[in-house]
Amino acid sequence: MRWLAPVALAVVFAWAGGAKFADLKGTQEGFAALGLSQPEPRAIQVAAFEVATAVLLIVAPIGGALVALVLLTVFTFLIVRLLRGGTTAPCRCFGGIRSHPLAWTDVARNVGLGLLALVTLAAPPG
Repeated sequence: MRWLAPVALAVVFAWAGGAKFADLKGTQEGFAALGLSQPEPRAIQVAAFEVATAVLLIVAPIGGALVALVLLTVFTFLIVRLLRGGTTAPCRCFGGIRSHPLAWTDVARNVGLGLLALVTLAAPPG
C-alpha cells in the first residue's frame, strides 16, 4: 500500500506532462493567455519537469515526492495569484485533454496532490 501514493502522483504528473507535450501549441497558447512570460520555452520546461517528476516518483519516491511538493506549491501560488487578479484564462493543466477556466477547484486539486506527496514522505515505500 505504501506504493499507492507515489504511483498515483506519478500517473498524474506523467499524464499532465504528456498531455502538454501532445498539445504543445495549445499549452503555449494557454500559458500566453495566463500572462506567463516566454510561453513557448516555458511550456516545454513545465512538461519536461512534470514527466521527470513522474519518473523520479517511481525510481526514488522520496526525492520525487519532494520535487512534486515543490512544483505543486509553485503551481498553486501561481494559480491563487492569477485567480485573485481576476483571470478567466483557461487552465491547460492537462494540455488539451482537459481545458477549463482557471478556478479554485484547481487549487483544491493541487492541495490534494500535495497531500499525496506528504503521505509518500511520511510513509515511503519500503
